[in-house]
Amino acid sequence: MGIEAPTERFADTGYGVKDTSPEVNRMIFERMMALTPGERLEIGLTMLGTAKELIRAGLPEGLPESEKRKLIYERLYGEPLPSGCNCAAH
Repeated sequence: MGIEAPTERFADTGYGVKDTSPEVNRMIFERMMALTPGERLEIGLTMLGTAKELIRAGLPEGLPESEKRKLIYERLYGEPLPSGCNCAAH
């Protein structure tokens, strides 16, 4: 499901950032891993919320809310909303 992540990864970090040196990437990874799981979850959810806001801001005005939700799903996951899913209706 979604867009496949690149396979290039820096050793021991799990990240595939191409514009960051391995040393800086390792430092960022270590700082993230020093956080509690709850703190990491909160950061991830905040990032997801920001991504949704940016997508929503780029949608045409006047769309019904269900259509906006459908388009947000498609832009986040890179595939059409599964048929029969009424997720966009909520």
